[in-house]
Amino acid sequence: MKHLFNLVIKFYQFYNVRDKPNKTEQIFVQEITFGKMGLENNRLVSKIKGKVQSAMGRNKISIYQSYDHSKYLMTYRRHPKVKSDKVNKDVIGMTVLDGNMNPIWEKEITMPYTEAMMDNISYDIDSKGNAYALVRVRTPDKKRHLELLKYNNSDTPEITKIEAQGKKFPHGITLEEGKDGQIYCAGFYGEGFYANGVYVSIIDENGILKNEQFHDIPLEIINQNVSERKQAKNAKKEGTKKEVGIYQLDLDHLMVNDDGSILIVGEVFFITMRHTPTSNGRYKTTYVHHYEDMFMAKLSADGKVKWMKKVPKNQKAATSSSSPRRIGVDLSYCFMSTGNDHYLLYIDNIKNMTLPLNKRPKVHSSGKGGFLTSYKINDASGDVSKLSLFDLRDVKGIPVYQFNTGRIIQPTDKEFILELYKKKKQDILLRINLN
Repeated sequence: MKHLFNLVIKFYQFYNVRDKPNKTEQIFVQEITFGKMGLENNRLVSKIKGKVQSAMGRNKISIYQSYDHSKYLMTYRRHPKVKSDKVNKDVIGMTVLDGNMNPIWEKEITMPYTEAMMDNISYDIDSKGNAYALVRVRTPDKKRHLELLKYNNSDTPEITKIEAQGKKFPHGITLEEGKDGQIYCAGFYGEGFYANGVYVSIIDENGILKNEQFHDIPLEIINQNVSERKQAKNAKKEGTKKEVGIYQLDLDHLMVNDDGSILIVGEVFFITMRHTPTSNGRYKTTYVHHYEDMFMAKLSADGKVKWMKKVPKNQKAATSSSSPRRIGVDLSYCFMSTGNDHYLLYIDNIKNMTLPLNKRPKVHSSGKGGFLTSYKINDASGDVSKLSLFDLRDVKGIPVYQFNTGRIIQPTDKEFILELYKKKKQDILLRINLN
């Protein structure tokens, strides 16, 4: 497990090592220097006795950084003491670090509700060293609402209740600190499988909820790159109580700018099953993971929509495993920003190189080579252009393999670095100028 974070001109990599004899999880951090292309100042930052599991995602720890990169939050989740959700309360480990990766405070916190009554959704850290947890709470009458829990080396949190007009957020909601120290809460609301709109609110340093906004995604954006039949169905539903939205749109990124405007980025992801008859009269089940259209929206500091964009993508990977965990490390996308422009980098089918933005792209399958491609979205206007960077079969005369979106790093706002495998136990690093 590794996490990579940028601290102004420094990059730090976190990783864990299990000390089996002492039944301890050791958390290390090291600095990456791109000038020397080396690793420096490797050191132990925390020891965790006993078993832990990730609070969010697959890794045993998760890392969050404040807006000014002066504070970091490391979280982990203890294995439940009691297997019953009606009885057990999550125990979350929180370690707040300064910009030099020295611990400021460290504490294991018991959540205020049982697992049956709450879900942990997101975490964040502000520039003053306050740690936040966004949770979904279920009341005895089966109603749901969000709560923001604020901790500062304390067992009891300050709680801000977020009703959000009763909206549901099955498609993702998250936290991010702004320049002024306020916490922004934003995500996609909707019913069932569809994301219907964008939500944003601000929680100030006194725990007061303000500037709450709800923005439905326009029908013309929802209908982009879908069949005429689906467009007609959506048009009939519009204006009724039936849901109209983007199918299985998941929230991935929330970015808060210096001027208080925000950018929300997401991707369509879902899994389908395919049954194939076998020679013995039975069926083989294949699970197909679909990574499709990407969505971006920019909202001004006062909550008005500057622009919304949906850009087409069509990728898939097949597996025999029924695990809901995403597969295909060469699929999905990598989001980067220079401030003036935003980039969505992904691998595409060569047949889509000259395809117009309003047409449905041909599918690209995991492990089948492809072109490294990017959508470039202008921050001010929302104008979209498409860039084809290079063919994985010919990178300056070298065929490369094992493309992974997790191996793309943006050291500055002018370039990114990509690690690729060229066989014979050799990797290459490509430095690509975004201009």
